[in-house]
Amino acid sequence: MLVFLLLSAGVFFVNWGLRKAVVEPLAAKLLGAKSTKSKVQKFAQSCMEMVFYGAFTVFGALVVPGQTWFWPSKLWWSDYKSGKMLFVTDALKAYYLLYAARYAQGIVSCLIEHKRKDFWEMQMHHIVTVSLIGISYAFGWNRVGAVVMALLDPADVPLHVAKQFKYVGDARGGKTQKIMQTGADIFFVVFMLLFAVMRLGLYPYVVWSSTFEGPRHFQYGAGAYACVALLFVLLGLQVYWFALILKVAIKVITSGAAEDVRSDDEDEEDEPKKKK
Repeated sequence: MLVFLLLSAGVFFVNWGLRKAVVEPLAAKLLGAKSTKSKVQKFAQSCMEMVFYGAFTVFGALVVPGQTWFWPSKLWWSDYKSGKMLFVTDALKAYYLLYAARYAQGIVSCLIEHKRKDFWEMQMHHIVTVSLIGISYAFGWNRVGAVVMALLDPADVPLHVAKQFKYVGDARGGKTQKIMQTGADIFFVVFMLLFAVMRLGLYPYVVWSSTFEGPRHFQYGAGAYACVALLFVLLGLQVYWFALILKVAIKVITSGAAEDVRSDDEDEEDEPKKKK
């Protein structure tokens, strides 16, 4: 717990330190003089999200598939009675603790960033994720927990790349805007495909395995049922977000431009509101 708290504080200060000292000044120059403070801050936010999601995607890809129990899924549960499921390698332990720390600082960061349309859903996602990591770590569900963590990160990398393309295009205008919008649309399509495959294709299999395959190997207790319940909550959030993504896809088809309704700010503090 002490290591977790220290890592959470460390990730928080790294996130905001780099954002304020490095990313925002560079974003201001990249977006140009016509850009607003709000756009600069949102660009910096997306940049740091891209870095964190990208880093943990690589970290997970290096650590999780190399575990002896990675596949088939029955190995996630078959060693529970013998106690082998409680064994965690140093690399996996580091991945677990850093992942939990990242989402713990995300709970605080969401409170001081621009409020987004899905603010409460994002806070629920962060809280559920931290709770799931803690409970799964305590009750020996680290194998399925690691698989879930490795599945959920990759899709958000192209999402935040798409956002950065859009912010640059909106700020620069002209021919640059057309080029940047094309890039945003391409990366948004990549994001949508990754989301569909990993979060609505592979992740539900993990939920199924936790619900039906696990009980074949050992009797569930309070910790196990808590993990299953939290996995279903996360699944519900993925379905909700994908419904919003489909709205964006429809908008791309009808208007030719993608705009992420999943996590855009509710309003622009330093820009006049446009009539709908």
